[in-house]
Amino acid sequence: MPNKSAEVVSPQVGEDLEEVPRYTGSPWRLFLSDVQLFFRNILYLPCIFLPVAPWPSGPLDELYPSLANVLDIILHFILFFVQLGFLISLPFLIYIPFSLFVSYVVGVIFLNLLVCELLNRGIPKDGLKSTEDDHSRSWRQHDDEYWIFLNGICVGKNWLQNNVDRLSRTFHRPIIGVHNRTSGVVFDIIQCLIQRSLLFATSDVRECYILVKKALYRKGVKKVILILHSQGGIEGGMIVDWLLNEVPQDLLQYLEVYTFGNIANHFNNPYRDAISHASASGSLQNGESSSRPHNRAISHVEHYANSYDFACRFGVLHFTKQVPKDHLENRFMGKVFVNPRAGHQLNQHYLDSMFPLDPTNRFTRDPKEDDFMNLNVTIHSPQEKQKKSHGVRPEIAVERHDPTGACDLSREAPNGARPTSKVKIRDLSRLWLYCNGGRPA
Repeated sequence: MPNKSAEVVSPQVGEDLEEVPRYTGSPWRLFLSDVQLFFRNILYLPCIFLPVAPWPSGPLDELYPSLANVLDIILHFILFFVQLGFLISLPFLIYIPFSLFVSYVVGVIFLNLLVCELLNRGIPKDGLKSTEDDHSRSWRQHDDEYWIFLNGICVGKNWLQNNVDRLSRTFHRPIIGVHNRTSGVVFDIIQCLIQRSLLFATSDVRECYILVKKALYRKGVKKVILILHSQGGIEGGMIVDWLLNEVPQDLLQYLEVYTFGNIANHFNNPYRDAISHASASGSLQNGESSSRPHNRAISHVEHYANSYDFACRFGVLHFTKQVPKDHLENRFMGKVFVNPRAGHQLNQHYLDSMFPLDPTNRFTRDPKEDDFMNLNVTIHSPQEKQKKSHGVRPEIAVERHDPTGACDLSREAPNGARPTSKVKIRDLSRLWLYCNGGRPA
């Protein structure tokens, strides 16, 4: 079998300080741009649910034929056809009496809320906790860590519980799941468009922000891990923006962010001082020096994407490497790990592929030859220095794993060149080091 390879896109090194980010521009222009991008990638929409099998994690996988999963899938099918039929029928309603129009709209909304309540019922206000207590007694304790998960589209209580339990088994930590309530796949996608254009914060965004902020201020907590999936990437990006405005810089260094299938159009992580920015972009004046030129507000940000996942092509992949240079003013900070496969479900299409469990389904197994974490990544030298590209990423520019967050490839040689070499994904992924209760330096 030929050795497959994966792609890793390095973080942006510098930013154009005079450029106004597009996500702060006209909401209508952003919305129209997102609608165009949606239809440009619409053929990938079925890849949200494909492949349907296999199910390495059994009942924890979203499409596994358990009773709870089958019920969720049936409810989502009902929502899909009701919502799609409702939207298609709207142009024809101009010919009916206004009172009948109002009754029709109210009836559809009521039916939608009723079905969604069956999916979303019973989530505690303080979040959904992982149910791995029977096994956690044998795990290494990490009392100075706090792990939070914010889910994406189409997730009700059942799938959220499965998500936090799967994450807990992978990293051997208790996980708190903040519920981003589903309204059905069609309405969830519309909500994503509105959130990206208007920066609209729903109640779960506010709840998750409070939870993260309290964790950062909590005495004895030295690591706050925020894991985001799908639409949670949009909401997590807003949370990060708020944290950057309110939380002291020394506390923000405790935060680490990891996303899967991120639909966001930006992800901020600015430098903590002007000298760090100038050093990274190569614009230090004579006599100026910086001992830590990669001094980001948040120490570690990583994004994991499937290359044929509609959500990634609509989000993280589009805004990091698939758009013209003049569209990259929407800064998307953090390493991007790209898996050459389809699928958008967190457990079945991301964690099962990137962090597979052993036969006991309790420990992350060592990667086999064709596992994602064992794939080769070719490291290429940038074609020009970062200061000439205004922070735009090289096509495949990869940083070596560096616990300090360093990412400027040009520092290894005066001219920014470096011989091409090969490493494994696991050599670059910080999140991999947390598996089975591990802890990075």
